[in-house]
Amino acid sequence: MSMVLDGLEPRSRGTDPATSVDAGRAADLFKSQAVVLAAMRARGHGVTQEEVEQMLPGMSPSRARSAVSELAERGLVVATDETKPTRYGRRARVYKAVR
Repeated sequence: MSMVLDGLEPRSRGTDPATSVDAGRAADLFKSQAVVLAAMRARGHGVTQEEVEQMLPGMSPSRARSAVSELAERGLVVATDETKPTRYGRRARVYKAVR
C-alpha cells in the first residue's frame, strides 16, 4: 500500500482518485480526534477500536478507527497489553487514553 508523501494530511494511497484525496483532506481531523479522545476518557477504561466505533454512531467507523491510530501516533492514547475479542471472535488491541 503506497502512501502519498506530499506532507499533507490525511495521508492517502497513490492509487486513490483525486476526489477521495480531496474529501479526506476536507475532513476535520483534529475535531474527530478530540471527540474520540473525549469518549475514551469518559469511558474510564481501555477500549478497542470496535468499541470506539460503537460509542460514536454519528462518526463513520473508518474515521473512528483512524482517529484512534492518529491519537496513538500523537501519544495521547496507548495500546495496552490487553486484548478483547471482537464480534467476529478475533483478538483486538485495547487502547487507553493518557490522562
